[in-house]
Amino acid sequence: MSRNVRFIFAVVLLIAGALVACAPAAAPIPQITIKAHDYAFEGPSQVNAGLVNIKLVNDGHEPHHAQLVRLNDGVTMEQLQKAMRENPESALGLVTEAGGPSVIEPGQSGEVIVDLLAGQYLLLCFIPSADSVPHMAKGMIAPLTVTANNAPAAQSPKENLTVTMSDYAFAFSGVVKAGEQTWKVVNNGPQPHEIALIKLTDGKTVEDAFAWFAAPSGPPPYQYAGGFQGIPTGKSGWVKLNLTPGTYVAVCAIPDTADGKSHAEHGMVLPFTVN
Repeated sequence: MSRNVRFIFAVVLLIAGALVACAPAAAPIPQITIKAHDYAFEGPSQVNAGLVNIKLVNDGHEPHHAQLVRLNDGVTMEQLQKAMRENPESALGLVTEAGGPSVIEPGQSGEVIVDLLAGQYLLLCFIPSADSVPHMAKGMIAPLTVTANNAPAAQSPKENLTVTMSDYAFAFSGVVKAGEQTWKVVNNGPQPHEIALIKLTDGKTVEDAFAWFAAPSGPPPYQYAGGFQGIPTGKSGWVKLNLTPGTYVAVCAIPDTADGKSHAEHGMVLPFTVN
């Protein structure tokens, strides 16, 4: 290599290094913490649009989750409140599911990463108490304003596994292993879907779990293990998990738009083993 060629090559390397050094670093994903009580949410009332890491901490004595819903464009909070009083089923047509941390046990926490558009949102807990009254009806509902901002976009997290949801099935991109991990959750179905995880008690079966769902009596044969709340078709998000060995079941309990039965009743149930 001649002296001139070596000189030009060195200059090119210096320029390339300078460009890399000057390139803006990806912005970190902002994090918020929401505490679930019996029966209220405690947390920030405003966040910026874009990727948000939401940590749900269950400080109550009952299982809780946090379903985010966004008021559809043109819908006011007053209109939604009126619909919820007069016809709760019609109120669901005024909002769109936006994900959130799925059900966790008292004293536990769960984390998800969601991509939020600017708008007005609500945090809801649909889990029923022993008296069959949903926590939302007991006051477990909180507003959350998502504001537009010009901050650099955060980089999407890297997933260890992808879960694809459809009508009515879950598909895992690989084998689930124990330990800390991040799953990307994608809804390819025409209806909204969620993935709620339960871990079966040793010696118990999926049939035992659904029998208890149908007629609760005594301690449940499982524990809630987190997951990702409902999102509409074409949307995705991420859930952070720390799984211990055992038998788990993925469930979608969202009501079907055609007959009102849960998607689990349509077969959207997937047992899997974690080693």
